[in-house]
Amino acid sequence: MLKSFGSALAACVLAVLVNACTTLVAPYDPTFDTALNTLSENTATFLAGAEAREAEQSYRSRAAVAYYASTYNVLDRLSERARLTRAAVPCPTNKTLASFVSEVPEKVELPSDYTAFDCREFQLYSVRFYVGQLDYAHQSGGTLNGSEARAVGGALQIAILGAIQTFVTNKPSK
Repeated sequence: MLKSFGSALAACVLAVLVNACTTLVAPYDPTFDTALNTLSENTATFLAGAEAREAEQSYRSRAAVAYYASTYNVLDRLSERARLTRAAVPCPTNKTLASFVSEVPEKVELPSDYTAFDCREFQLYSVRFYVGQLDYAHQSGGTLNGSEARAVGGALQIAILGAIQTFVTNKPSK
């Protein structure tokens, strides 16, 4: 009887652990994958235009205004979607987010619940940070020169790639 109880207890503990593991990471949502890939393409196009000294180079150009408006809009929508489906376990690197704010304080605002972010939210915030840096560099000089586009734009593209990788981690295999 003790052996049977031990087996039942072990099965119960295993069931609890398996159920708990499903809350560690939120389920795959193709919306994030699609939106982030489109954001990466739009960013590459925008940065190439700035490097080629096209209209994107000027901060007040239609291309720049449209890029920043659509990028912040996409990040707002994805961040809210991630918040609504937040995984139960916070991302272990959340405490590092506070240092981001000091870099570009007027372009990046840290929400009060940042310590509860899951890793998807952390990655989206990282993307927002680099968009804010690009926006700041672009606005402060009035133009985005080639070296700024390559340096800050390159970091932004790496952040977008990191976000894509985080979101596809749970993509079901076909």
